[in-house]
Amino acid sequence: MSHPVRAGRRGAAIVGASGYTGAELMRLCAQHPDLDLVYATGDTQAGTLASALYPSVTATYPDLVFEEFDTDRVDGLDVVFLGLPHEASMALVPQLTGRVGTIVDLSAAYRLKDASLYPVWYGFEHDQPEHLASAVYGLPELDRTGLKGASLVATPGCHVTAAALALEPLVAAGLIERHGIIVDSKT
Repeated sequence: MSHPVRAGRRGAAIVGASGYTGAELMRLCAQHPDLDLVYATGDTQAGTLASALYPSVTATYPDLVFEEFDTDRVDGLDVVFLGLPHEASMALVPQLTGRVGTIVDLSAAYRLKDASLYPVWYGFEHDQPEHLASAVYGLPELDRTGLKGASLVATPGCHVTAAALALEPLVAAGLIERHGIIVDSKT
C-alpha cells in the first residue's frame, strides 16, 4: 500500500494510538527527524480526530483521524509501533512479520525468551515461541548493536530499565556479580 511519506523519511504507524502509550508515541514521532506518522489506530476511538482526544497533538497532526486496524494499511511501512495489551500484541506480531520493516512492541509480549515464564510473570500463556526467539530486547544502552536491523523490538518496562541502567556500570566494573541481584522497585 502507498503511504504519503516525505522524501528521506520513514513511514510509521502506531497501533493503539488512542491509548496512553500511543499518545506518547505520537508526541515522540512528531519530534523525530526521520519519521512520518501515516497511520494511527484506535479501534474504540475510530473516526475521532487525534487532536480531539489529545489537544497537545493539534499543531503536529491537525487532520490525523484514529482508524480501526487494517493489516493491509501497514504493508510496506518502515516501522509499526504496538501500544496494545500483551495478548493483543502477541497475536498481531505474526501477522505483521515480513510485511513491515520493524515492529516495536511496547507491551511485555516479547520481553522474555522463555514462553513458560509468561504465566508466572505476566499471567498469560505465550503461543509464539518462534517470535520470542527473534525479538531483540530494546534497551540501546545495553545492546545498541543488536537493535540495528532488528525486525522485532521488545521494549523493556520502566522498572527493569531503571534497574538495568543503574546496575550495568557496577557489573561492568566488576564491583558486583551479574547473578543474585535483587531489586525491590515500586510505583
